[in-house]
Amino acid sequence: MGIVFTGITAALGDPFTVKRVDIRIEGNTITTISDSPLSPRPQDTRIDGDGKLAIPGFINAHTHLPMVLFRGLADDLPLTQWLTEKLWPVEKRLTADDAYWGALLGLVEMIRSGTTACSDMYFHVDAIGKAVLESGMRAVLAYGIIASRLDNHGKSELARAEDAITAWNGAGDGRITAAVAPHAPYTCGKSVWQSVVTLARRYGVPIHTHLAETRTEVADCYVRYRKSPVELLAAWDVFSVPTIAAHCVHVTPSDIAVLAEHNVSVVHCPKSNAKLGSGVAPIARMRAAGVNVAVGTDGAASNNRLDMLSELRFAALTAKAVNEDATLVPAADAVRMATTAGAAAVRIPAGVIAVGNRADIAVLDLSQVETVPVYDPLSSLVYAAGREAVCDVIVDGKFLMRDRALTTIDEDRVKYETKRIAVSYKT
Repeated sequence: MGIVFTGITAALGDPFTVKRVDIRIEGNTITTISDSPLSPRPQDTRIDGDGKLAIPGFINAHTHLPMVLFRGLADDLPLTQWLTEKLWPVEKRLTADDAYWGALLGLVEMIRSGTTACSDMYFHVDAIGKAVLESGMRAVLAYGIIASRLDNHGKSELARAEDAITAWNGAGDGRITAAVAPHAPYTCGKSVWQSVVTLARRYGVPIHTHLAETRTEVADCYVRYRKSPVELLAAWDVFSVPTIAAHCVHVTPSDIAVLAEHNVSVVHCPKSNAKLGSGVAPIARMRAAGVNVAVGTDGAASNNRLDMLSELRFAALTAKAVNEDATLVPAADAVRMATTAGAAAVRIPAGVIAVGNRADIAVLDLSQVETVPVYDPLSSLVYAAGREAVCDVIVDGKFLMRDRALTTIDEDRVKYETKRIAVSYKT
């Protein structure tokens, strides 16, 4: 039993070639892309692609899924105050059951907005993994390590990170992989980072961290180490392991050169950075230097959405605005950052619609009033479409959403449970 798209406009390959084709999916793989009509077999699911656009599913390369439970709980505050006075205190009360339902709510939101994979850093990883398994989404999971020294607490944090790797790396027939996630250079000390590098090498997994998010973080790092956060991690040999660095808002030209030299992937989280007053990452300079720049939403407590379509739009617009250059981050590049570059950053077998690749595809209906007429499908996607245009989402050859109806998650139950849980966090 396969899936056949007929007469659909698709963003194919890398770089994108956008044209009208027929596509066949068998099992979890794209098996045929044809300029000529394909003949669906009786057991195939046929999708009429007229007026629709197929793209690689969005890769949300930096998330904290259960944070949807704290959406709107602590708004309009700078990062340090937001974290230390609001978020960390309520997170201490978070149970595994809370994390499970919160993760499911985040997964519902992402599926509805065309996301097929995410890279998550949090705790209660087993609860999050259970939710991902049930949802059918693809994910990279990691336990968020916070430890200044490799004392008993630090060793416990590393053990939890290792447990998450052994439990989830390769789960769900390979849909779920793992990473090691030291929170940041300002929350994890040198001995902890050295152990993280050893752990990542042992299991062949990437490192996922926050880096150079605020001016204060960078200034404090210079005072303490006489280096920028980027220079510090390079000196500690962290970048000898594939690294996913979220934010990188306050980086110098020399920092950017280091990131490019070590093939560090940067995850741009523009809406979270804007809302917390952290600034705008210089993604145009990074991309010009050869840095792989992906896109992420961050957690919904600081965004407050997990909508990659609005995120990539904001990424494109802010790059143009702060540089006063309308040619920067054109539509196709914005889509690529949120798909192909994201897949490369988090090291998953997706991100490109091509024969032989995994069938992780989002389909958008561009016949909506806000996207008519369509002159350039990718421009219509980036600058006009909303998440309500997403009609079908396929991961590993299976529908997670068909004609805007979720197929793997009971959305009403998830909303009921998260509303129930949220009552306890209001007090």
